[in-house]
Amino acid sequence: MAHILIVDDDPSLREVLEIALSRARHSVYLAGDLATAWEVLERENVDLVLADLRLGGESGITLLQRMHQAGNTIPTIMITAYADPKSAVEAIRLGARDYITKPFDLDELLLLVDRTLEGVRLEQDHARLQGELQDRYATVIAQAPAMAETLRLAQRIATTNISVLITGDSGTGKELLARTIHRLSPRARGPFLAINCGGLPENLMESELFGYRKGAFTGADRAKKGLVEMAEGGTLFLDEVAELPATMQVKLLRFLQERRFVPLGATEECSADVRVLAATNRAVEQEVAEGRLREDLYYRLTGVRLHLPPLRERQEDILPLAEHFLRRACAEQKRTITGFTESARQKLLDYSYPGNVRELENIIERAVALETGRFIHPESLVIYETCHSRNANPDLDRLWRGQINLDTYLLEHERAVLREALARSGGHKGKAAELLGISFRQLRYRLTKTMEKDEELPPEA
Repeated sequence: MAHILIVDDDPSLREVLEIALSRARHSVYLAGDLATAWEVLERENVDLVLADLRLGGESGITLLQRMHQAGNTIPTIMITAYADPKSAVEAIRLGARDYITKPFDLDELLLLVDRTLEGVRLEQDHARLQGELQDRYATVIAQAPAMAETLRLAQRIATTNISVLITGDSGTGKELLARTIHRLSPRARGPFLAINCGGLPENLMESELFGYRKGAFTGADRAKKGLVEMAEGGTLFLDEVAELPATMQVKLLRFLQERRFVPLGATEECSADVRVLAATNRAVEQEVAEGRLREDLYYRLTGVRLHLPPLRERQEDILPLAEHFLRRACAEQKRTITGFTESARQKLLDYSYPGNVRELENIIERAVALETGRFIHPESLVIYETCHSRNANPDLDRLWRGQINLDTYLLEHERAVLREALARSGGHKGKAAELLGISFRQLRYRLTKTMEKDEELPPEA
């Protein structure tokens, strides 16, 4: 359902349009002159305007001009007489979405209304998704000295066309840094396309990068552009470039040297103006020494080399990153959580993050989903252990290192058990006490004893 304003000096036409649009489940406002129309626009949340070009002694063009001057971007469809095409063209120039000539069929008008509203919705969705994408890739947090130096170098070389090789463990943010370089470069208005070089078989990798012509192989019933051609004027990001097979390394090297390539099934070369950024989580010097990565390709890719340290070496960035992920997760999950308790902050700092920034992001997203209070507590920071985890039990490890005493350790775990019991019982204290095999009075005592200063005691139930 949309809110539609009809501006026409003909009462009978206003009535017909009101009936037709109301039957189509739209909410309709009526105006017979420009003054009334403007009052409605200032008072109501209008989604679409249907305005006649001729309103007695007034003109619908005047309404368009006033809307334009006020920064009002409500989509407008103009209604015009068959003999007035020039005015319709002028209306389109001033921002009208479309026009329809009298006499018109009501079904035709309803179809035009639906098409215009759908077009606006798609534009809004696209803008929202672009905004979300920009927000997701807009922030590189770099307070740790090594990370800050990497970011400064990235900013310096962003305005050039030099190739860049980004190294670092999985999850350190290599694609985020590549997108930042693209965003700060003169190519920012061009496309940013990424491909995982280890994610496709060799034959598919070639067609994905360089495209193919119709008939190049069985099933190629039409030509297809490759990422190199699609990234024209922009940036191509080759993730895990060290995993490229030997034959593809040769073809990529030739493209980097000459900026020319041959699509599968083609007989003539093509060219592309593309900046190439690459990344790998492997030790590239060892890959070159052992022959898995061509030395000449390595030097061609490494105009400048940027290294992202693992998160365990970026202690200064852990809490700022956690705060950033908390704000984003709260917005996405529509939750209101103020921050982290002191013990939760300490838990974040004590973990070694074998999955790096990506793992921290997942931990915070999970905590926002699990947390029931106004602050993130340590028991909501669930860490899924893997064979690569360097700190299987960070709380117990803190105990053995003397960072906490036994009373604090037991208190934190008792608090976690109590919160889980309340969660399982839907906040009902009586049921929670039954789950734990204790009395209601014991539960209340333990809740009071373990409650943190910024946490409210659950209501009686």
